Amino acid sequence: MFLDIGPFSPQERLIFLGVLAVVCLGALWLVFSRLQRFRIIADTPTARIRSAPQGYVELIGHVIAGEDGMLRAPLSGRPCVWYQYSVDELDNSDNKQRWRRVQSGRSEQWFQINDGTGTCLIDPEGAEVSTRHKHSWQGNGRLPGAVSDLGSEGISAVMTSVMGGERYRYTERLIFEHEPIYALGQFNTVGGGRDQLNLAHTARDLLREWKQNPDLLKERFDRDGDGTISMQEWAEAQQAAQREAEQQQASVHALPSMNVLTNPDAGRRPYLLSTLDEEQLIKRYRWISVACFSGSIVAFWLFIEVLLAN
Repeated sequence: MFLDIGPFSPQERLIFLGVLAVVCLGALWLVFSRLQRFRIIADTPTARIRSAPQGYVELIGHVIAGEDGMLRAPLSGRPCVWYQYSVDELDNSDNKQRWRRVQSGRSEQWFQINDGTGTCLIDPEGAEVSTRHKHSWQGNGRLPGAVSDLGSEGISAVMTSVMGGERYRYTERLIFEHEPIYALGQFNTVGGGRDQLNLAHTARDLLREWKQNPDLLKERFDRDGDGTISMQEWAEAQQAAQREAEQQQASVHALPSMNVLTNPDAGRRPYLLSTLDEEQLIKRYRWISVACFSGSIVAFWLFIEVLLAN
């Protein structure tokens, strides 16, 4: 038995069919992408930082601040190592109330993870981040008053207040120091003599840089002072560039080894950071997949109803 959805004009039917098709396909895409994350998390073994292989790995540990120290959340002022925030304004135009995004952002400062065997720097750029701590509250100004000096009860009261007449909604997602963290991404160890410069390319780049500053080039290598660089003087410049390239290589070799986790970039492997544990993440992606699949079925059913409507 078909749903009685009323008559449609040809143009309305076409628009409605297009919207339903987009919703159905979008929901199906979300089903497969969330299932992919579910399978990767379930199938990837947890590595230890001290012995982790180079490549795509799963790490579990605790958060510590990066070399630049702690951050301050831009809306609440709370100390953290990562934040994402948004400010929405209540729009009353056209006699309809809806929230309109007026400001948003997220931090890109690196922080660290420690699993008891070593530490690894985390580059949050490009990561899909899910946090245990998400706070929303409302107020009358474009930016809220600072609440960093309040106690935990005061902060909770501000975060959950929904007093009438407030025009702005603030949302923050935060990662705090010492929180447990799950990370899935590209693991590499750099420094410690592992990196090798291409000496020929480095020397060539130095020569190109010197040629772009003719006065400095003449000052360094114009031995006879005639205002030009002779073949012999150019050969000396090439030898000097080779020596500087070798010095740069020695400096690179002297750097201590450092572990970093970054966006895999290549292929379809996700870059995930989460203060939820592995089991919670698996459950989340499983339920998102179920919900999106149900939504795709409803959208497809409505598509058929509209298509067959008189």
